[in-house]
Amino acid sequence: MRVGVTEILERMKPTWVVPAGLLAAVLMTAPPGLAAPAPAVPSNVALDTQGHGWRMTDSAGMSLYTFARDVKPGASNCLEECAMAWPPVSAPEDFAPGAGWSVVERPDGIRQLAYEDKPLYRNRVDQRPGDTYGEGVRAQWYLALIPRPTPPGVNIQKTLAGYVAADKGNKTLYAPVAITNPASLCVEQACSDAWQPLLAPWLANDLDRWSVVVREDGLRQWAFEGKPLFRYAGDVHPGEMSGEGQPLSEGGAVASTLLLQPRPPYPDWIMVHDTDAGEMLANLQGKTVYTYDPSRIPRSRYTGDRIPGSMMDCELDCLDAEWVPIFASAEDVAPGGNWAIVELSDGRRQWAYKGRRLFTNTRDK
Repeated sequence: MRVGVTEILERMKPTWVVPAGLLAAVLMTAPPGLAAPAPAVPSNVALDTQGHGWRMTDSAGMSLYTFARDVKPGASNCLEECAMAWPPVSAPEDFAPGAGWSVVERPDGIRQLAYEDKPLYRNRVDQRPGDTYGEGVRAQWYLALIPRPTPPGVNIQKTLAGYVAADKGNKTLYAPVAITNPASLCVEQACSDAWQPLLAPWLANDLDRWSVVVREDGLRQWAFEGKPLFRYAGDVHPGEMSGEGQPLSEGGAVASTLLLQPRPPYPDWIMVHDTDAGEMLANLQGKTVYTYDPSRIPRSRYTGDRIPGSMMDCELDCLDAEWVPIFASAEDVAPGGNWAIVELSDGRRQWAYKGRRLFTNTRDK
């Protein structure tokens, strides 16, 4: 099949570039209760500050990535053809190893920059600063990110809504939308049956944006920006957020998911719907959205110097009549991130996601 179902709602857990040992060192350098400072980086690397961490880019703002198969320190598993699609990031001439940064000597002679033994790459498909087309590709490529400090037992998890705070079992954490007395929230038994406080160790101290609340029942509870944190008994699986909007107590407090970094915005013509294959994107009429992925066509189908995976490798006349392009109007503007509008050879404009043009199918009813 020439057109594959879009993988827009990736469920993969992100791969961080900071191991637990280094993260602990970062935490110790942050004064209690103050925002942690941005880490130092080489001259050709920049940091995009986000709610869940610092995303790495090059000096031009192009996203940087890590490869899950790079497991041996000092070595890269992305060579030859792989390196053409994922160009390695060279270490600057003035680079001095240290503070987690090192150099990987590649067989092609390139001195590749690495952070915590994870070599860094660009993605050839990214077209402009801010593009993150390589995120989640083949469940092996991830944005290079230094996560913000979190207390022991608190994780950062990727969900459909964005990056949320979770407990050590990856169950979503919640905080009240508004509150006047954090120590008295959800102390009564009727509340605690549905909402379990995220308890802090007795020796725990304030950390970055995290603090400790001493409750009226004597327990110590983690809080984020002054709001106490809870788990919801109705969440069964990691990533569930069924506690969103539920009452926290009889006093009127309402729970909200602790969303550290929201997902990038969708175009206004997109909606999410459930299918037999899971949650997917659809247009406002409910038609499932598909991507055109030339890289899945056998190489024997290509001639000359045509590059498999090129977004413009196939114009509309090479697609079957059942695939309906999703065109953009003259007034439409892509929200950025993974979304773009591609101008075709006939002057029309077509929506694209992660560099792949979008379609609906006439057989979907």
